[in-house]
Amino acid sequence: MIELVAIPSLVLVLALWVVHSIFLNRRLIESQKRYLQFFSDSPVALIVIDRDYRIIEWNQSAEAIFGWNYTEAVGENIIDFIVPNFDKDHVVSVLQKTSLEGVSYSKNYNITQQNNEIFCEWRNRLLEGGKGEILCMAQDITLSKKTLDELNKRSAALESAGDAIFYTDNKGIIEFANPSFFALSLNDQHTLYGTHIGKYLFKERLTFNTIFSQFSTNHTWRGTLTKNSETGEKVFSTTITAIYHHNRLVSYVANLHDITHITSHVDALTYRVQHDPLTGATNRTTLNDRLEHAITRSKRRKDKIALYFIDLNDFKLVNDRYGHEAGDRLLQDVAKNIRACLRNSDTVCRYGGDEFIVMIEEVKGEDHLQSIRDAIAAAISEPIYLDEKTTLFAKASIGLACYPDDATDTDSLIKAADMAMYAVKKEKNSSERAPMLCVDSHTR
Repeated sequence: MIELVAIPSLVLVLALWVVHSIFLNRRLIESQKRYLQFFSDSPVALIVIDRDYRIIEWNQSAEAIFGWNYTEAVGENIIDFIVPNFDKDHVVSVLQKTSLEGVSYSKNYNITQQNNEIFCEWRNRLLEGGKGEILCMAQDITLSKKTLDELNKRSAALESAGDAIFYTDNKGIIEFANPSFFALSLNDQHTLYGTHIGKYLFKERLTFNTIFSQFSTNHTWRGTLTKNSETGEKVFSTTITAIYHHNRLVSYVANLHDITHITSHVDALTYRVQHDPLTGATNRTTLNDRLEHAITRSKRRKDKIALYFIDLNDFKLVNDRYGHEAGDRLLQDVAKNIRACLRNSDTVCRYGGDEFIVMIEEVKGEDHLQSIRDAIAAAISEPIYLDEKTTLFAKASIGLACYPDDATDTDSLIKAADMAMYAVKKEKNSSERAPMLCVDSHTR
């Protein structure tokens, strides 16, 4: 009776086991299909190698990256197949580490079917099962490496550039400056980071916004700026470029090239061209240019210009009696004394030899004209000490002509002042019984 009951139970158990086995087998087949689909369709190159580094699995991404199809790749030694000679020792050590530690990471060069050199990032994992098989996962990062190399080169170029360079964020806040900038030793360089480019370069952002609105079509502005440094004022040829990405402003880049020495040289040359080398007074060419501009301004303002023509009396006697060095000293001191009694905006010109011309704009009236004449005469008569025993006292004839009363153009106005000077000289000579020297000397 027990046997009759046990037999059906055993049959039932066997049936359940068969059904369960069929179910598990179906699940296993489905899992295998999903695994194969995942392995095949993975965007990462998946390569399985045996303990001898021979390829036993090779998915579609591996085909896309390296160029060989599954049939061509399977059975090949992965090191000999896709690793260049110069990187083989490195890859061998990486795979040995995987076999010992179970996992490894590396970046190395590889070769494609077209014999192109690419750069890949690898993750290698030892598979369970004791067969020594390794799953190698690879991504082609050649483009990323090129981009990184390009950025590194640009960064190195920026760091080593001879010009001072700094850049900002999209709001114009300064974020970085290269070593050449800090080598300038500017007084306010410690406030650079976090400061708006407009406030740092132009003292205020409003000025920068005005300049920015005038940027050329290539988003660039060029000009000259001055900054104070530990060694004095520096002059910079400056270029500011607005950097855009997809029509969106991302940064400003400023390049400052120190032209202080060039500017100083140009200023020195300009000074030499415009001034008399002996006295430092302006020369004829500069006087003519300034007088032309002054006449233009006077026409607009409807005011007067005064021209004083000055001739040192008997200057030749100074050279004859005391030597040419004394004559030069006299001319230098007379020019200096005249400049000292006038405004910075007034022009003092050495017209030639012992002749000077003073140009005064915006004349206020007859009293103003007379006060200037008296000031010039007093300045000329200041004692000039040649040495401990000799003191010179200059005397001069001063003629005056005014625009537009006496003439309306440059040449005529100078001629009128010259004629007025000769009239004064003639009047003085006729009133003196003996010749009048322009200098006296005495023992102190």
